[in-house]
Amino acid sequence: MRIAMVNVPLRLPGDPDTWITVPPQGYGGIQWAVVQLVDGLLDLGHRVALLGAPGSPEARAGLEVIDAADAADMRDWLSDARIDLVHDHSNGRVRRDGLASPLVSTHHLTGIPVETVNCVYLSEAQRAAAGCSGPVVRLPVNPQRYRFTRSKRDYLLFLGRISAHKGAYEAAAFAQAAGCRLLLAGPSWEPGYLDRILRDFADVVELVGEVGGVRRLALIAEAAAVLVLSQPVPGPWGDVWCEPGATVVSEAGASGTPVVATANGCLAEIVAPVGALVPYGSAFDPQFAAAVLAGLPSPDEVRREALARWHYLNIAFQYQEIYLRVLAGDCWR
Repeated sequence: MRIAMVNVPLRLPGDPDTWITVPPQGYGGIQWAVVQLVDGLLDLGHRVALLGAPGSPEARAGLEVIDAADAADMRDWLSDARIDLVHDHSNGRVRRDGLASPLVSTHHLTGIPVETVNCVYLSEAQRAAAGCSGPVVRLPVNPQRYRFTRSKRDYLLFLGRISAHKGAYEAAAFAQAAGCRLLLAGPSWEPGYLDRILRDFADVVELVGEVGGVRRLALIAEAAAVLVLSQPVPGPWGDVWCEPGATVVSEAGASGTPVVATANGCLAEIVAPVGALVPYGSAFDPQFAAAVLAGLPSPDEVRREALARWHYLNIAFQYQEIYLRVLAGDCWR
């Protein structure tokens, strides 16, 4: 098949002339999910045209990066292109009206998707929050894109948007209770929230900021654990945050790094084999925090369980089956 893969088009913060690429230069969970699905589809023998991420590297045979990111430009290209199917990850920037090819979309946000017809969800929790039907397919992870190491260092890692719904404050509280250093890696668009973390946990928090490339991979691989303490508070789109898919969990898993998480959204479904669940909030007892870290699975166990569940070829195969269903005329809402 020739598949048009539509990435969510976003410009690089601080550089309005540059688009976030696939894979991303720094922060970008959706972009990491897209590139690893593309890896799998190419390995299965399909051809992929990538839209919504101009400037992305074309490092593989069968991959074509299309210089279109604005919704009108993408729609113009799609109306003329010879493709079998459109797979939209842009959260509704491409609509099925007027498209010559069938459309499948993957919902990456919390709440009801813009396009519910032939929508795929990342978790049962996300699908339930949307009040829709449709298949659940987990986020893929390609182990070739990550570093695996058994030699962990003496820090915990928060990797993601430094915001209340992502639980950065709670991660700092857990690290303090455990007597561990926390590296806080990610963009911060709410300075008051970040200031409170740095003030209340000055002794344990080290602000790394947004990271990419080999440094990002090293931070994930060498952490004693990755903290994903998502909270059920209003998220960036107003709805109470329900963690949709949690790219960082599969990334940590492929790196052999265990995860400590709350049960928010998808985390209750995916974390147990690769880590441990903790309560919401920031009231962590030191003995409890230490026991959680002491009971985490080994790097080999974490990697084995992660790849058994989220290996990129298995996920690509699941999407291939969905594409075939839609091409045969199947439809769901």
